[in-house]
Amino acid sequence: MYYMRLLIIILLFINTTCVSQSIIPQDKLLHAGGCYVISSTTSSIVYNITENRKKAFICGVLSSVVIGGIKELYDIKHGDSSWGDMGANVVGGTLGSFSIVVRF
Repeated sequence: MYYMRLLIIILLFINTTCVSQSIIPQDKLLHAGGCYVISSTTSSIVYNITENRKKAFICGVLSSVVIGGIKELYDIKHGDSSWGDMGANVVGGTLGSFSIVVRF
């Protein structure tokens, strides 16, 4: 019974991943993933220094949004800048700070 539940959960995750990649463009997934890594790392470092979850969350989100914003400002002259990319930055940064606090 346990293995059947585990198999169903794994299949649902695989299906969700495949569907999200066909609906959401790869560029937006890369923006969200990059900001996820930046915010989760920053949140972890700030939390280990301050022991304050709220401060760690805010610093993590702000760091990813600022870095993503700088990248979008660069893209205005040298690439393809869009508000959708900035939205993906905010989503990735928020999820990274919210879901991960790694203790070093």
